[in-house]
Parts: sequence; structure tokens; C-alpha cells
Amino acid sequence: MVRRADLTQALTLAALVVLGLMTLFSTSRADFASQVGGVAAGLLLYVAAAAFDYRRLQPAAPYLYGLALLLLITVEVAGHTAYGAQRWMRVAGLQVEPSEIAKLLVLVALAAFLARRETAGRREVLMLGVLGLPPTLLVLYQPDLGTAIVFASLLLGLLFLAGAPRLVLASILAGVAVAVPLLPHLLRGYQRQRLQIFLDPSQDPLGAGYNLIQARIAVGSGGIFGQGWLHGLQGQLGYIPERTSDFVFAVYAEEFGLLGSLLLLGLFTILLYRVARAAAVAPDRFGFLLCAGAAVILFTQVVQNIGMNVGLTPIAGIPLPFISHGRSALLTYLVMLGLVQSVVLRRPLVSPGPAGRVPLTESGTIRLPV
Repeated sequence: MVRRADLTQALTLAALVVLGLMTLFSTSRADFASQVGGVAAGLLLYVAAAAFDYRRLQPAAPYLYGLALLLLITVEVAGHTAYGAQRWMRVAGLQVEPSEIAKLLVLVALAAFLARRETAGRREVLMLGVLGLPPTLLVLYQPDLGTAIVFASLLLGLLFLAGAPRLVLASILAGVAVAVPLLPHLLRGYQRQRLQIFLDPSQDPLGAGYNLIQARIAVGSGGIFGQGWLHGLQGQLGYIPERTSDFVFAVYAEEFGLLGSLLLLGLFTILLYRVARAAAVAPDRFGFLLCAGAAVILFTQVVQNIGMNVGLTPIAGIPLPFISHGRSALLTYLVMLGLVQSVVLRRPLVSPGPAGRVPLTESGTIRLPV
């Protein structure tokens, strides 16, 4: 089984985890120690998810979707507020962020729904919207704009990949464009300030615009080669707020510079390519949509986080996968990529023969027609 695994994906993932631990060690020893524990648990879950037959998730998809909604509702009732958002709750003494877990559960549910249909027509689009709207609105109410963007991107990505009519997709995009001006009125507190300060952080340089200004300074001071590991002034002296979570890329860019940032982007590109390749070799539609959705989630989070660190996208409060501190997010990503490995391990084996490609069994022998 190990020989059939995507070792490139595993090695790329390991490199990203190491870079994340190095960055956290440079900024916060306490968060580094916490993340090490999360990595240890996450690697076990990664292996377990890869060994698990992902196809067994499809019948359980309705229950997983219900669990996702239950988690998001529970955090609204029993969660605690930090940084102006009610996104966390304590379970057995550990701080858990249900919206991160909900990403994986909703992905499985939506992929299972679309997998039962050959194409995504108007009825399927409507039903997918009905399924995707509740978790999106619940996280937007927290308020958690970053996760809401991830859910919206996942919906659009799965619809496109499932073959939804182009006219329907264009109508959805037009509706989103019309709704964007209303977004500031749906947000509260610091999330609204972050969105409003995006175009001109100098309007409030010591308040809402402070994070973005300091992040830009840190990224720029990194230069080509960086200040060196453990030697970034902005990060070491604490000028960058939330430097272990939302703005961890600014710390990384300051210490490792442009070359280090290109290395990080290269690793994410390789990882996304391997996940997309897993979708291409998936043995069924459910596996294809599961891997494709995982790629959409990772791509959205990487673009959004790095973009807000350099001022190209609004600050939405979203972690950088495998780099930012956060055990809920880390465990979710590792389980998700473990399921991608599960799809790869169960891909159909073929061997070139005189009449073309001949299917093989799991043991490598020729599969005879029934």
C-alpha cells in the first residue's frame, strides 16, 4: 500500500509543516509547543484517514452535514468571544474552532450529494445552494468572513467541476457581485473595520489599519534573502499583531525573504497539483469531487491569507494552512489530505497490454471480466 501512496504529496506536506513549526518557534514558544502536539496527533489522523476507505463516508454524508450544523449552532450558544468574534469553544479543556471542522464535513456532504448525479442541472444547483447556505450564514454571523469565503468558493468550485450550466454559474456570480456592497452591513465589530480599511489603511494607522501597515513593513523589510531565522525585527519585537495566526506569512516573509516566500509558494503549488492529480485518478465521482473540493479549500485559504498579508485582499481572518498556529485547522487539513491519499490508494490499477490498458487487481494480477 505504501508504494501506491502519493509520496510527493506526503513529502511536500512534511516540508510545509516543518516551515510552519520553524516560524512559530521564532514568534511564540508557547504556540510552538502547542503546535508540536497538534502535528503529532495530526500525523496519526493523516495515516488513519489514508488507510480508511473514503467511499464509506458517502452513506454517512447526511449525518456529517447535520454534525457540521450542530457544531456551528453550538458555538453560537456556548462559544466564547475573542477578537470580536464568537468562533471558539472549549471541549475537555481544549480550545476548538468548529468552523474549521465544518469545512471538511460540509465538503464531504456536498461531494456526496453531487456524486449521486451525473450532471449538475438547475435542480441540483438549487439543492446545493440550500445545503451550502446555512453553514455559510452561520459562520458569517459569528462573524467569520474568511470561512464564509471558503464555503462560498467551495460551492462555486464544486458546481463548476460537477458540470453545472454556464448560464447558471454566470447568474450566481452576478448575484454575488450585487451582494458584495451589502457585506459590510452583515458584519460586526472588527470584521467590518477590516473590510472598510482595506483600500486605505492610513485612514486609521493606529487602529484598524495597524495590522496591515505592520504586515506590509515586515514583508518589505525581508528583501530578497530575508533577515534570517529568529532575526526578524517586526516579528520578534511584537509589532505584528496576530503574528502566529492571520499574519504569520508576514513573519515568515521578513525572516526568509523573497526567495523563502517563493519556496513556500512553490510547495503550496506542488501540493495543490498533487491534490488535483488525485482527483484526476479517482476511481469514482465521489472521490473526484472530494479531492477537487479539497483543492478549492486549500487554494482559497492560501490566496486569501497571503493576499491580505500583502494588501491585495481584504483582511478576513483566515489561517495559512500548515503555517499558522491552530490545532483545529491543522488537524482538519491533515485529515482532509489523508482522505485525498485514501483516494489515491484506491485508484484503479492498469497495465499496458497488447490490446491497450489492462485493469489489474489490488495485488497486481490481471482482473478478469466477470
